[in-house]
Amino acid sequence: MRVLLTGDSIIARQEGKNEPHLNWNLQQLLPEIELENTAVSGINSGAFFAKLNELVLSVKQCDNLVILLGTNDLAMHKQVPARQFKQNMEIISSAIICQYYPPHVLLVSPPAVDEAKQRVRSNTLVAEYTKVVEEVAHEYRFHYVNLYQAMWDSNDLADVCRGEKDDGLHFGDRGYEILGKLIADKLKSM
Repeated sequence: MRVLLTGDSIIARQEGKNEPHLNWNLQQLLPEIELENTAVSGINSGAFFAKLNELVLSVKQCDNLVILLGTNDLAMHKQVPARQFKQNMEIISSAIICQYYPPHVLLVSPPAVDEAKQRVRSNTLVAEYTKVVEEVAHEYRFHYVNLYQAMWDSNDLADVCRGEKDDGLHFGDRGYEILGKLIADKLKSM
């Protein structure tokens, strides 16, 4: 199975690995998987759409596409209003649907944050933008996983959110274990 992973820093970060940490996790869980990762740290949904050809459409066709956006759209210091974020996600979805039919697309919600350390994101905002991602996935009949809820369900959000930057957002091993398992489990059923 060949999978294109794309989105923001949550997909892109290495966190001490020699490749994106998510790639490493998925290869542990699905040894036969081939991965292409075009994620860009700091990107929001509008900038992602502007680079859609480079990040998705001109990349060699994969079996499945995984997208995680919203982390930067909801950041209070550069916030894209939720209504505009939804429009951006719908435009992105409309643009990819000819190349990646709905059963082969997985949208991932933004991650929960440790509010004791994260100053420009709140879990209230994350929940709002998570709902938008879920609505767009439903509207386009894409697969969907709720990373935000899975992180909450861990019952130790402070530990899950701890990574090299220790900023309450960019997580390390525990967070990537959760994200990797969510995606691997969904890919098995796609």
